[in-house]
Amino acid sequence: MTLRGTATGIGPTVILLHAGAERRGVWTPVAAALALSGLRTVAFDLRGHGDSSGRATTLRAIEQDVTAMICREPAPVVVVGASLGGLAAIAALADPRAARHVAGLVLVDVVPDPDPDRVRAWLDARGLRHIHAELVEDILERGPELLATAAKIELPILLVRGGPRSPLIDAEVERFRAANPAVTVSQVPAAGHLVARDAPDELARIVADRASTWLATGTTARRAFALQRSLGADRLDHPGGTLLAHLHRVHALTVAWSAAPRTQLAAICHATYGTDGFPHALMATTERRRLERVIGSDAESLVYLYGACNRSHTYRDLGRQPLPVRDRFTGDITPIHEADLVDFAVLTIANELDVARFARLPRTALNEIRRLVAALAAYAPVEAARALDDGALA
Repeated sequence: MTLRGTATGIGPTVILLHAGAERRGVWTPVAAALALSGLRTVAFDLRGHGDSSGRATTLRAIEQDVTAMICREPAPVVVVGASLGGLAAIAALADPRAARHVAGLVLVDVVPDPDPDRVRAWLDARGLRHIHAELVEDILERGPELLATAAKIELPILLVRGGPRSPLIDAEVERFRAANPAVTVSQVPAAGHLVARDAPDELARIVADRASTWLATGTTARRAFALQRSLGADRLDHPGGTLLAHLHRVHALTVAWSAAPRTQLAAICHATYGTDGFPHALMATTERRRLERVIGSDAESLVYLYGACNRSHTYRDLGRQPLPVRDRFTGDITPIHEADLVDFAVLTIANELDVARFARLPRTALNEIRRLVAALAAYAPVEAARALDDGALA
């Protein structure tokens, strides 16, 4: 069997996997735009499609092909999968060999466990189900298994939805997000199910923005999450499940906000030394060099700043520049300004927003968080506005 692909551009690699009944040419304008952003793309015809040989009767066969595609490229790579391609990517990432190569996953208008009857009806209305009938039924039977697999993927995942013409419904998207806290969502209102055809420039912009960030921090982020798990973050209760789930969600927020790389890495580790609001330290401050070796001194210094902040003393001065931060471990006061101040504010907003979303807080506590975020707008106005518009703080 032979798989045919087209490589475009120079730089870190993005693998492009098309939808069922499509072929790799659908990615041509997306690949051209990503090349201008300094990214190399490899677009394959999936098994039984286009110029590739073989029969596409089961997802497992395509999944194995995608695993081989991923593992043949130098790590890290980003994988973009539309519909069938996205489902094959989810299945492939159950293989640790593939997962170690990948910095992030973009799913284009697909979730792992849609309603089978609704999918069949949608395909029938467009005369598509008969083209790969065996494959369609195999995928639909594996829906719960694919959702369970997706829930275990410890990588950032972006779901790019089409607009009103997309077959996805909100309930399916929310079930996916509930299963995996690393999932964030972006929407392209002008597109239907085939986003690469309907809005290639917008899809390329979204992928380039997210892929560049993931590729810059991907390997380090994976090591950071592994460290948090080894320190017991998956066994500590936290609003929304465990501390590890909270760390995934806060990290996903900072990625979605295109925060600085150090802020994204600090988001993963922000509770390592405990915080003024979460006193369960995973590591003593005397071991700072250990965390520094994993995420770098720049990100570690932000983790320490966030964990050491004496909130009752520091928060009353919010709005001042520089901001005097009192260290709850030493009692020292350190003025922070410029990038440190912005990164501290973004990390604080992301953390508090996630707590507000998942903790059953009384109205008084929600109002306190809302006031805190409003005060932090002096340093991070865009992120504060997003949080204040979020329904969790309403």
